[in-house]
Amino acid sequence: MSYTCRNHHRHTKRLGIYATGVLILMLMTPTNVFSQSGTDDVTFTADIAPILQRSCQNCHRHNSVAPMSLLTYEEVRPYARRIKERTMLRDRMGVMPPWFIEKDVGIQDYQNDISLSDAEITMIAEWADNGAPHGDPNDMPAPRVFAAEDEWDIGTPDLIVDLPPYTMGAEAPDWWGMIPPVASGLAEDRYVAAMEVKEISNVEGGGWRKIHFPSRNHHFDR
Repeated sequence: MSYTCRNHHRHTKRLGIYATGVLILMLMTPTNVFSQSGTDDVTFTADIAPILQRSCQNCHRHNSVAPMSLLTYEEVRPYARRIKERTMLRDRMGVMPPWFIEKDVGIQDYQNDISLSDAEITMIAEWADNGAPHGDPNDMPAPRVFAAEDEWDIGTPDLIVDLPPYTMGAEAPDWWGMIPPVASGLAEDRYVAAMEVKEISNVEGGGWRKIHFPSRNHHFDR
């Protein structure tokens, strides 16, 4: 009888240890799951690609003015740290994308605003520091569709003004200067709703674009 009691006691202790182990596991598991879901990595497909589409790809695409294309992950990945460095310049010289309107002064609601928020700049830095992960292909937004070379992004313009030709040497440094004024031919005052600069190259095959980030100071003479 005593043997039976001892055996029963041992069996009960084993059950108690097992039950305690299950209880500890149940208490620990939700904590681990929560910590993993609370630190989702920033990925190219879900987070970085939408930023590039809105703020970078107008220039950074094939046959455009920028020196590299940023349309696909394979194109962007080698420049991850460089993108981090340039976006973190914020309002200093060399920042990308170029947007020098103060963030805390005056009107802020601009159409076609390509500037980055502080949260987006931080997101890009985190992505680059974590090895620039690709992410789920299903999160990738549809690629942008750009106007053809002979089409205007702003629609058919009401007025086209031809600027004088400019020749740049193959190994010449960047040129900063004023393009000579050109008469518009307007006979009356008009408001300008939109403006687009389209470069035409006479180099066989098109060549690299020369005009990048023109500073516009418009005075339309009649």
